[in-house]
Amino acid sequence: MASIFPQCDERLLDAIRNASGAVIVSHRNPDGDAIASTLAMDAILRKMGKKTEILSDGPFLRSDIKRYEGLFRKETSDGFIQTSPLAIIVDCSTPDRPGEAFNKISGLDRIVIDHHSSGIPFTSEGMSYIVPASPSTTLCINEVRKALGIELDKEIAYFLYFGFATDSGFYHFLSDKTAPDALEAAASFCRVGISPYDVYDDLHDGRKLSDIKDMAAVIQSAEPVLSGKFLFAYQSESMKDGKLSDGVYASLLEAEGILGVVLFKDKGDSVEIGFRSKHKSGIDVGKVASELGGGGHMHAAGATVQGSVGEARETLVKLLEGYIS
Repeated sequence: MASIFPQCDERLLDAIRNASGAVIVSHRNPDGDAIASTLAMDAILRKMGKKTEILSDGPFLRSDIKRYEGLFRKETSDGFIQTSPLAIIVDCSTPDRPGEAFNKISGLDRIVIDHHSSGIPFTSEGMSYIVPASPSTTLCINEVRKALGIELDKEIAYFLYFGFATDSGFYHFLSDKTAPDALEAAASFCRVGISPYDVYDDLHDGRKLSDIKDMAAVIQSAEPVLSGKFLFAYQSESMKDGKLSDGVYASLLEAEGILGVVLFKDKGDSVEIGFRSKHKSGIDVGKVASELGGGGHMHAAGATVQGSVGEARETLVKLLEGYIS
């Protein structure tokens, strides 16, 4: 079976090799893959002797990434930007996704490393490495690492595995096409000392009991729509833990007869909508999300819309009707 990972363009690799330094940024409201991708790329560049700064708009709501918040800046320093570093955008499919952290570096030469299937190109030719089939952006970064000839060490491997584990749901979202390459990469991370058991505990231990109760309340709110083909669930504005959705999706996707789950997160004047569909459903929620100005993958996507939860719910019912029919 052919690898899901194409070769990296030499123009992108040369841009990294020739850069005196780099500013690395991922998307706002980061998840595990966004933060791990940033930290893995940072570790690779430091091993190459490059000066780096890492940026994030935040907020660091998820308990699994909270401990890394202090490593990130909101914007690059004036002195560093005067050195004309390379801007490296990871886990982002559109130029608006990094948020305000991108504003100050938008004029720099840049490359994009990502795995989202939707979005718009925002680099010059040859300056992106985007592999929609990849289970995580960290696995794309691993391919860039190998192409650069940078030896894998435990620090790099930890972050590469961290992002892969979170975005694959600890292997749950792997298909027969993606599993061989992904699991071979995971095995290479373990060979340098990474313990899946320890990473799982790092991701899941230490959550507040109140957050677990909030997750139960969101699950309790679930309602069947469209003849039971989808479940809609609702997260109130007061529920701040960004990891609530992980448990919600995992639980509700087990419900009998459904094709997917939609989670509405009330943000006050807007609604953040998360989508998950079952692999055998045939529903491309990335396309659904793109109709709302968002994006993502075939089976996992998101969008933010203005207005109330009720208005967003009404819009989604009409939109999904077309995909089911």
